[in-house]
Amino acid sequence: MDFWRALVPGSTITDAPFGELRDVNASVAPAELELWREQLRVDRYFQTEPLLDDSRRREMLRCIERVRAAGLPETFALVYDVFFRVFADLHPLLTPLLGPRYRLIPNFWIYYIETSDRGHGFEPHRDAEYPGTIGEDGVPTVLTLWLALTDATALNSCMYVVPAGRDPGYHAAIDSLHQDGAGIRLEDIRALPAAAGTVSCWDQYIYHWGSRSSARAPAPRVSYAFYCQRSDVSVDPVTVAVPSPMSFRERLAYACRGLHRYSYMALRESPEERPVLDFLERHMAGAPRQPKN
Repeated sequence: MDFWRALVPGSTITDAPFGELRDVNASVAPAELELWREQLRVDRYFQTEPLLDDSRRREMLRCIERVRAAGLPETFALVYDVFFRVFADLHPLLTPLLGPRYRLIPNFWIYYIETSDRGHGFEPHRDAEYPGTIGEDGVPTVLTLWLALTDATALNSCMYVVPAGRDPGYHAAIDSLHQDGAGIRLEDIRALPAAAGTVSCWDQYIYHWGSRSSARAPAPRVSYAFYCQRSDVSVDPVTVAVPSPMSFRERLAYACRGLHRYSYMALRESPEERPVLDFLERHMAGAPRQPKN
């Protein structure tokens, strides 16, 4: 642990990473919440104005930069408390949408999209890990949260989504978890540029992707993503109460879980890469995930 503390001086690693959560009525207006809830019902996504505390956002960015400079995958920045302290900003948003005892599904990923024509986000896909996660009221019971730690623009790889009502394959994906995007019309795609501190949310089945970056982009696109769920649903054997204690070793296991779970985007089964996959499987939390078709 001394290595990690020396790597980012001033960023804490404790057994109580969530800290104090805000009053659920503190920072999100009821009218905004109702607007976002309705957009979730209809389009299956929404996006806030900048919501994150700026000092926390800058600390997360600093941790990611230092971990990256040390030659490690950016997702290992999860060892620092600040990546869980951010729930102080998210709690007033998540409690009305998912209930007071919502849980974190630790499927983490940290994106660092370089300013080059080679940089890009994940290919067009549906998250599609869990079937049937739409509540009786039409509001998803599992949400992806995508936190913009820098500005995300058309030049440095902002997100693009297809609203559910414009996607011919959306409803079938709720049960089948298929990845097919056939029939989507280009004019129905919506760009989601995001100022630093913005929170974007969507369900398990909306078709989305991160675009290609550009050498003309002024700065990398850095973002942080994970899932949260209602407490009355059971979709994954590994969930985390918010707040709850969390050891350094557990955070390393969650980082390995994310790296292995989404390694199909970067790692392929081969003699050269098998040792990396073996390491992640030994140390991750929960069972390995099968690649998407």
